[in-house]
Amino acid sequence: MDDDGRVAAQATDWEAIERSADFQELVTGRRRFSWTAGGLGVGLGALYVVLAGIAPDLMGTHLIGSFSLGFAGSVLLIVVTWAITFAYMRRSDRVWGPLEERIREQAPPGAGRGAPGSGAPAEVAR
Repeated sequence: MDDDGRVAAQATDWEAIERSADFQELVTGRRRFSWTAGGLGVGLGALYVVLAGIAPDLMGTHLIGSFSLGFAGSVLLIVVTWAITFAYMRRSDRVWGPLEERIREQAPPGAGRGAPGSGAPAEVAR
């Protein structure tokens, strides 16, 4: 206990956590998902805008009644956005959540209370 009545926790070895196989798997998986899903979403959105700008007749093509290809494309963008969101949530619950728990269990006591990269032991108020 220090002069302020606080208990000093063990310093967290953030570099060791970052080097662990579970942490690397977590970071790699999230990065891969983010780039893939982000690329898909942005790519489809850009394609929609470009088609609306250079091919308005195509986008105005009526599919059924007054339901146009442009409207169908906008609905598709919304559906893709929701699908990406649900895929992320499912992946997070089934894959990344358990990885996070394993990383926390492998970390020394006091991990997660200090600031990463500070090098100073974390303090816990009583």
